[in-house]
Amino acid sequence: MSKIEKIKRVFLIALGFGLATYFIISGMAILDQGKSSESNATGKVHTNAVK
Repeated sequence: MSKIEKIKRVFLIALGFGLATYFIISGMAILDQGKSSESNATGKVHTNAVK
């Protein structure tokens, strides 16, 4: 394997790890955003129950 092929392989592996990390972080942010929209400013979850 030549030096150029090794550099390409390392670059593609690093790019793959970077994309995977980006997708995991953005997915967690989307899930966290969905959770925060269910609660009000005090952190209590809204319910549709009649009091």
